Amino acid sequence: MDNSNLVSVLVLSYNNLKYINDCLNSILEQNYPYIEIIISDDFSNNFQKNEIQQYIEANRKENLVNYVINQNSSNLGIVKNLNNAINLATGNYFINLACDDVLFDSKVISSIVDFYSKTNFLVAAGHVAQYDEQLRGCLLTTPTWEYIKYTYGNPIDCYRKLCSGNFIPSPGMSYKRELINRYGLYDEAYRLIEDYSRWLFLTRNGCSIGYIDRFIVKYRKGGISNNRNPMIDKMFNDDLELIRKKEILPYINSIEDVIYK
Repeated sequence: MDNSNLVSVLVLSYNNLKYINDCLNSILEQNYPYIEIIISDDFSNNFQKNEIQQYIEANRKENLVNYVINQNSSNLGIVKNLNNAINLATGNYFINLACDDVLFDSKVISSIVDFYSKTNFLVAAGHVAQYDEQLRGCLLTTPTWEYIKYTYGNPIDCYRKLCSGNFIPSPGMSYKRELINRYGLYDEAYRLIEDYSRWLFLTRNGCSIGYIDRFIVKYRKGGISNNRNPMIDKMFNDDLELIRKKEILPYINSIEDVIYK
């Protein structure tokens, strides 16, 4: 089969499976004709592979070309779990999705593929909307307009802005297989923070971040940065410190030279 049009939606889970059917519905209801679902669970204590498989089989349409349901044999952390999902995927396009998030509407995947067909970007973000737990009321949207210009501008300017903090949404991040071929998988030196370190690495290495001018994902209030226990809090802060030491501090002077030459 020619996988050049295949979109692999990478659904990551870890003890947040309460709303996985909502997530799956948002994928299964897409109008795009070539979809692959890769579910990778990071050793949840309530993961029911058979139930998920039965749900997909009962609700799938002809556009679901393939699906894989994986559970890691131990808890690896978000970054390694994401890399596992990428390695299981066969598509030419990838979309990252947490299992308690949903694609914004039925045309999201078609819009993403259309964006890549008309541009030279290898990776892109779009608007995301935070909702309450029941997805009934929108609480906020990101990114704010003042930051959007950096996502499709000069990558070094974007990198410099990112050094002050992450402003590019992670939910629904999409990219082409060529990005992985050119820049490699996610850096497994990090355990929990997959997005901020990746944006810094890519832009520092000259990769421009595309911006898709539409809402991509509805995500529920919460997540790793909001609901943490002391152990997770430490891992999260350790990742942030490593990002500072590995992705920012060694390059400050050289990046300034590039900007002001």
